[in-house]
Amino acid sequence: MFFAEQKSIEPRKLAMYFTLAYTAVFVTLCLLYKNFFNTILFTFISVMVVDAVAGLVTKIFRISKKLSVIISIVICFSVFIWSLVTIIPSAFTQFTSFYTLITDIIEKRTWEQYIQNNEQLLKMLNGIVDFIKPSINQLGNYLIRTVASQIPGALVVLFFTIIGIIYVSLYSGKIVKIIPLVYPKKCREYVDNFVKELKVNMRRFIGVITLNAIIVGLAFFALFRFMNIPYAPLVAFWAFLTNFIPIVGVFFEFIPIFLFSLSLGLQGMLWVVFFSIVIHLGVFILFFEIMKGYAKVNPVVMIFSILLTGEIFGPVGVFFGVPAAVFVIIFYKQFVSPQFERD
Repeated sequence: MFFAEQKSIEPRKLAMYFTLAYTAVFVTLCLLYKNFFNTILFTFISVMVVDAVAGLVTKIFRISKKLSVIISIVICFSVFIWSLVTIIPSAFTQFTSFYTLITDIIEKRTWEQYIQNNEQLLKMLNGIVDFIKPSINQLGNYLIRTVASQIPGALVVLFFTIIGIIYVSLYSGKIVKIIPLVYPKKCREYVDNFVKELKVNMRRFIGVITLNAIIVGLAFFALFRFMNIPYAPLVAFWAFLTNFIPIVGVFFEFIPIFLFSLSLGLQGMLWVVFFSIVIHLGVFILFFEIMKGYAKVNPVVMIFSILLTGEIFGPVGVFFGVPAAVFVIIFYKQFVSPQFERD
């Protein structure tokens, strides 16, 4: 009976209904199996990064798409291995002393010596710190417990993510062509347009976010090295990681860096704050320049999408917030909006 009813449904609506059904199945699997969700998420982000790098390699060297994908996979894995050997171990080694320093700054309220004459500002800052203090105090134990308990699952996710990156990157073109085949024939044209637009926007968005994260991470690493300040690998890694979360990630990044800067004296704190503003203003302009003509996600929508996916899928879900928002926007543009524009 269902298949008989398909004939009377408009092709665009049919494509919309099937897409909603497949999305519901996918979300249900992600909720039931966290390792499945983590593997899909990290594979998806990594493949988009590889695809963006491959596009750049193709433009520069004028080589075939297949060869450029292989070169980009080698580049991305080389960077990952280099980070795994150099930056990440140093960052984790420095975490304990950095965390101790931050909690000590909070306990001593170091910022009070800089703003003694402004009672209103001092009261506001103290209120903010009192609000976040319990979370910071619990952060160390939470990370230790989480890392210890998640190591087996993380290894499984890492293994399948690596396999997924290689195979999906090499056969992404065929996968894109296969997707419409799981839809009824009469609506495949609309599905094909939806998938192509989604792929282009996702690739551009994740490529820009990755570029911004690399720029900010390297910039903080260079600043801390130049100023001969410790914790350069840890701060660089933290800045790189949090900049994969648009808008909200900047606050996650800045809070521990700002608290640490209070230990550097007034001049050192001002340099770190000034540098943070300049570098983020630069990557903000770069983001919107590169994203011109592509799907635009309202900042408010970004924030609520990140909050929602974080609540649904846990801490890893915050990285899924904006891609999910892009998916909804393209879905609305391709399937829902045309229904509203009809006479």
